[in-house]
Amino acid sequence: MKLGSIEKTIQVIDLLSKNPQGLRLSEISGMLNTHPSSTHHILRTLLPHDYVSQDGESKKYSLGFRFLGISAQILDNLDIRRIAGRYLRELHEICGEAVHLAILRDGKVIYIDKTEKPGGLSLATYIGFSTDAYAAAGGKVLLSELPREEIMAMYRETPLRVYGKNTITDVNRLLEALDKVRKQGYAIDDEEYYEGVRCVAAPIRAGGRIVASLSITGSIFRMTMKRIDGELKDLVMRKAHEISSEMK
Repeated sequence: MKLGSIEKTIQVIDLLSKNPQGLRLSEISGMLNTHPSSTHHILRTLLPHDYVSQDGESKKYSLGFRFLGISAQILDNLDIRRIAGRYLRELHEICGEAVHLAILRDGKVIYIDKTEKPGGLSLATYIGFSTDAYAAAGGKVLLSELPREEIMAMYRETPLRVYGKNTITDVNRLLEALDKVRKQGYAIDDEEYYEGVRCVAAPIRAGGRIVASLSITGSIFRMTMKRIDGELKDLVMRKAHEISSEMK
C-alpha cells in the first residue's frame, strides 16, 4: 500500500472515531475531500477485517469491533492501570463518587480506567474517552508541570472551547490556574466541563514526573466546595501518592 493510501486510511479511521453515530460514504468523502471511489476502496479493504462495519439499512460506516480487542490489549499493557486498579476501587468505596484514571496524549486527557456506582451520576466519560485537558481537573493536573512555552504553543492557534459555564477560555488565565495547581498539588474543576458537576484531581508520579492523574467526580450537590476542601482533596492526593509509591 502506498504511503498516500495509508495516510488516507488513517484519516478515515480517525474520522469514524469522532463520529460514533456512523457516516455514509458521501459524508466521509466530503469531509476528507477525497474521491468517493478512493474512499470506497479503503472502506471495502477494512470491512472484511472488522476494522469498520456498515449498517445494512442506513449504509453508514462506523468503527468495527476489531478496535475493541486492540484497545483492550493496549490498556492491559499499561503498568499504571494495573497498579492503580485497586486504589481506584478503594477510593470509590470511601467517597462514593465516580473515580477516573487519566493520561495526557497530544494535549488531550484520555481516561484509561473508571470506577462508578451503577445508578449514580451519569457521565459521558468511558475508558478511552478523550477531551481537551484544560477543561478537566485531571487534565489540568497533567498540564501543570509542562513548560509555559509548550502550553502557549499548544493553544496558540486553537481557541479554548467552552464546555461548562466556568470553562477557562483565556490562555493567560489557564497559565495562572496551572501555576496554582502546581503549588497546591491538586486541581479542581468547578462546572468547567459539565454544568452541575465538580471534580478534584491529583498527580500520579513516576521517576519524579507526572505520568497520570487520579480524580473524583460528582454532582455539585454532593461534592460541595466544603466537602472538597475538608475531605476529598486530601483523600485523592493521598491515594495518588500511594499509587506513585508503587510506580517505578
